[in-house]
Amino acid sequence: MHASPLPVSQHTTPAGVHVLTLSGEIDRSSVPFVGWAFDSGAGDRCAPRTVIDFENVTFMDCSGVSFLLYAHRAAQDSDGWLRLANVSAPVQRLLHLVGLDDLMPMYATLQAALPS
Repeated sequence: MHASPLPVSQHTTPAGVHVLTLSGEIDRSSVPFVGWAFDSGAGDRCAPRTVIDFENVTFMDCSGVSFLLYAHRAAQDSDGWLRLANVSAPVQRLLHLVGLDDLMPMYATLQAALPS
């Protein structure tokens, strides 16, 4: 796979939560890389509990919305959940406009999004 236009880092916490940290713009050119990182979190199936950290995300379009719907459904199908952390005001507005803010909880910080 080519270098991602959107830096994506990931790790799994000791409690088994898959954390994706994104930086830059989430659009049609970067979503495939985000999807690959999301899917690779648990090998052959979706990690049931995932937090996506948006701290350094500067823009998101409808491709990102589609990815979040996919990620939310995948987490639910695995009897898990998807949480969002550090979501900027413009991205929060987009999520509100399309109704995703009712489907997936948003937390002010990564630490707050992780289960205690």
